[in-house]
Amino acid sequence: MQFHDAHCHLPINYFYKDIDNFMKQWLDLGLEYVVGVSMKYTEIEKAIELQKKYKQIIPGFGIHPWKVKRNMPEEQINKISYHVATVSPLVFGEIGLDHHFIKKEQYYPLQEEVFRFFLNLSEQNSIPINVHSKGAEEKVYDLIDSFSIPPSNILIHWYSGPKKILYKFRDKGVFFSINPSILGGSTHRFVLEEVELEQLLTESDGNVKYWIKGERIIGSPAIIPQIMEKIAEVKNLSIDEVSEVLSRNFKEFVNIS
Repeated sequence: MQFHDAHCHLPINYFYKDIDNFMKQWLDLGLEYVVGVSMKYTEIEKAIELQKKYKQIIPGFGIHPWKVKRNMPEEQINKISYHVATVSPLVFGEIGLDHHFIKKEQYYPLQEEVFRFFLNLSEQNSIPINVHSKGAEEKVYDLIDSFSIPPSNILIHWYSGPKKILYKFRDKGVFFSINPSILGGSTHRFVLEEVELEQLLTESDGNVKYWIKGERIIGSPAIIPQIMEKIAEVKNLSIDEVSEVLSRNFKEFVNIS
């Protein structure tokens, strides 16, 4: 059974320094593709290196809202624009807004400026986006909706906001990623219950730590098969049916055949 991880922080040292061993393990399990998202510019450079080494790694270019404390330097803007023209396939992520964990409101306009930068590049270059929206779900929806980005190129990562905004995103036709928290009774399960399989992807958000059945688990692509089993259980489908649809969804999201 093949599987995909739409959101894993591969450029962080935990994975990056031991990528050969990790990739061997994941490929043996059936990994077909993993999106290696970035949180800051130096990780973008690492994500590009990883793709050169493994075709199964799709780099994610992003500045996480937690990392936005100033305007983007012109040099970074120029380098990102250059890489957009030379790297394929590619995802913009992890990008978005965070008004929950980031309490200092003076950073919110800066977050929006960086988010708009990537949304504009997405619109101009038909590049999919991998979006963080914690505590700013309605604002994120409105910003995305102001750009001409196909719904199939939009992934809402680990959604946990108000149901009314979930329904707006769902009705727009975007993708949502389901992560290991559903294995431990998380409220994230309502996304799985309320969204059709045709709009779902799987993610580990590695190396986030999860408590699952009393055990501390480090997220990585290795846990994706368990997520797929839970999806199959909730949707009352076979694992093969789930695998087929999720594979099709992922390839549609990242623009690959």
